[in-house]
Amino acid sequence: MKISQQNFFLTRIHRFAKIGCAIIALAAITACASVSSLFKQTPSSLPIETLDSTGGEVAGTRAYESADRLYVSGHIKKSFGRHIPYAAHVDVQLVDKMGRVIAEKQDDIDPPHPKSSSGISGRISYVASFPLSEARQAAKITVRYHLDGHTS
Repeated sequence: MKISQQNFFLTRIHRFAKIGCAIIALAAITACASVSSLFKQTPSSLPIETLDSTGGEVAGTRAYESADRLYVSGHIKKSFGRHIPYAAHVDVQLVDKMGRVIAEKQDDIDPPHPKSSSGISGRISYVASFPLSEARQAAKITVRYHLDGHTS
């Protein structure tokens, strides 16, 4: 009698564990779907102009919009044998039809550690964001990589 009673409880525990796992999995899927709809992103239709430096190349640039912001992201591929100086940065500009800069953001690029994946691959990421109201006035996006800081 003891064996069948123990077997009965083990079967019940196993069944509850399966149900619990199914509920957790369903909750996780629902949460992910909710979060992705909260942070919905659509590609921006603004053209992107990239300007490189002798020390590297602007690559993988893309622009996308959330509900209230325009994001511009990508990476810098450093030239072989070159290092990224501490003053290196990326300027991201919103430019109107007349060529005037509407808004500008700067992302200081920190040189990666040589043993990290970005240091080994020579790719350093950047990102900038602007209010969507400013982005709606722009005709294009300009991304410029600088090795040195700006002179005042």
